[in-house]
Amino acid sequence: MIQRIQSVWFLLAALFGFLVTQVPLFVVKLTNNIERRILATESLLLFSVAVGLACLAAACVFLYKNRSLQFRLAVIGVVVSIALIALEVWQTGNYRTQYANSLVNSSYYWGGLLPVAMAICFILGARGVYKDQKLIRSQDRLR
Repeated sequence: MIQRIQSVWFLLAALFGFLVTQVPLFVVKLTNNIERRILATESLLLFSVAVGLACLAAACVFLYKNRSLQFRLAVIGVVVSIALIALEVWQTGNYRTQYANSLVNSSYYWGGLLPVAMAICFILGARGVYKDQKLIRSQDRLR
């Protein structure tokens, strides 16, 4: 299970998914020198998609016997993580409009990059599963 490289990628994706809920995604500096950090827990939709995606990645680790299902779930994970990136951008846009009258500066924090890292880990995990499927098919042909 863990000896396969895609299991490591799926574990990293799960770790990044749970980490998204704990670190700031966006920082807003207001006119009175107040710095407000925006977390994923402030939006129920963002929080639930991040946790669901992390659970999907953790489930992919234990589906090593069913490679076709593992591959399909990895592709779904890529699509949902791209949707999570779009949702995060939309949510930060809402915060920018909410604080528009007192906004001095706003920027993404390093937690905002975690959904991108999740997408990359899902892509690399799917690539590893695909290589395993290809290897099994080639060995079946040799028998």
